[in-house]
Amino acid sequence: MTYRLEATDPATPDDALAAYLTLDDPARRNALSDALLDQLVALLRQAAADSRVRVIVLTSSHPRVFSSGGNLDAFADDRATITKYAGLSRFPTLYRTLGEIDKPVLCAANGDVLAGALGIALACDLIIAKESIRLGCPEINVGAFPFMISALIFRATGRLVANELMMTGRLIGTTEAAAAGLINAAVPDAEFDDTLRRWVADIAGKSPLLLGMGKRALAATRDMPLESALEYLQAQLALAFTTDDLAEGVRAFKEKRSPQWRNT
Repeated sequence: MTYRLEATDPATPDDALAAYLTLDDPARRNALSDALLDQLVALLRQAAADSRVRVIVLTSSHPRVFSSGGNLDAFADDRATITKYAGLSRFPTLYRTLGEIDKPVLCAANGDVLAGALGIALACDLIIAKESIRLGCPEINVGAFPFMISALIFRATGRLVANELMMTGRLIGTTEAAAAGLINAAVPDAEFDDTLRRWVADIAGKSPLLLGMGKRALAATRDMPLESALEYLQAQLALAFTTDDLAEGVRAFKEKRSPQWRNT
């Protein structure tokens, strides 16, 4: 893993940075080893704790593969089952960490997103992908099943699409993935880097406080009954009315200027 901070846009304040977390084990196609998962969780928490960071970007240094998914060698080694079971906690820990971070997390899928890596992408808040990449869960082809990511797939797309991906192991292109709700946008390869920068700058220009409140509200209400969700969301909207950022956003809109967020 590598970690770098980068200015988001000249129009945003000097302390508005993007944290780029890069999967960087190309020799193993960024297989999700225990070490890589531990590093990823640690770097996500580091970015979350940095008040200058407005948006977190997860990407890959490999020219064609975002990540090949779980480490197959570890699946079939001779470690005791209880040892393997304990290690599996890294996946739900990572998914929870991505969901609990108040800042938007953008998956920049610049290569194939396979197996467990699809779960990581779907646990992010937004996904943009190069048009040329493929996505899928081919675990069934090697006698496994995508247990750990099935809940994330079912929350992103329809039951029949999810079943097909998991039961056939078929890889799909970005056009099909976008239609199924598995990515936000498929971008021509030559335009990917520029498009990513525009997305990052746009997100970084929003109120960090309201984005954080909104992300927490989405997570809290996703599985609530409608009436409970509406009650919770009403309370959150009332809380938003008390913030300086909401008032500043309205003033800036009326005055046709960029808002100066106070994050209070």
